[in-house]
Amino acid sequence: MSKRGILLAACAFAVQPAAAVAQNWRTITSMRQYNGEDDLRVSVQYGAGTLRIEPGAANALYASTLRYDADLFKPLSRYEDGELRVGIDGGSVKGRNMRPARLDLKLGTAVPVDLDLKFGAGEANLDLGGLRVRELRLSTGASHTTVRASRANPDSCEEARFEVGAASFEAIRLGNLNCRNYELSGGVGEVTLDFTGDLRTDASVDIDMGLGSLTLRIPRSIGLSIRRSGVLTAFDSEGLVKRGNVYESVGYDRSGRKLNIDIDAALGAIRVQWVDQ
Repeated sequence: MSKRGILLAACAFAVQPAAAVAQNWRTITSMRQYNGEDDLRVSVQYGAGTLRIEPGAANALYASTLRYDADLFKPLSRYEDGELRVGIDGGSVKGRNMRPARLDLKLGTAVPVDLDLKFGAGEANLDLGGLRVRELRLSTGASHTTVRASRANPDSCEEARFEVGAASFEAIRLGNLNCRNYELSGGVGEVTLDFTGDLRTDASVDIDMGLGSLTLRIPRSIGLSIRRSGVLTAFDSEGLVKRGNVYESVGYDRSGRKLNIDIDAALGAIRVQWVDQ
């Protein structure tokens, strides 16, 4: 072969795409009917892919469908004594296409639930509307996460705690969760907290953020108080009156429902958006 032929062959070889890493995809399903259980404790551990949680039927306790790479992960799907553990365990996703990985979980609306959700990289879409949530703990990694309470919580929620990683996080209609306390920590990206919905109790919110931006969507009908600390943080305080180191909405003292927010943020931006509902 001529030198030119050898060179062309070498170049053709160099531009060939790398061989795809073989993956062994499997799917498992699990479900259980509601039989008058007093409560349900749900623990989700999910590393990468797509996570979807939504309300199911009132006569169901839960139903889950998990698609995973069996070469990398061990599936978690176990129910015992009122506690459900579901997700995947172990493995490394480096060099792997995790887009087909998916966990779909439906929770019954008749049983009170405590939720402990841990999610890594990918996309999470959670609708807690109509669930009887008593406590919520959510930890995310490098993911795009949306939490929505599309309908009101029939019960009272004591606390909703969010630990946010380096990506976008959006919580929509948090008023419907009917929580007394909200806590958000972390955040190196865009964070939106939307408190529209049926806010039936006064609530306190503790926010500790690093780099990134924070948008607060607040119904005009509730009283808002913001205590802010931190350095180099731009704060859009339109519609608020400063009293000492606290910003309050007009008529805060006369409001039937109050939202008290304490923010510690650095090197970011804080914006308040007023919403008519």
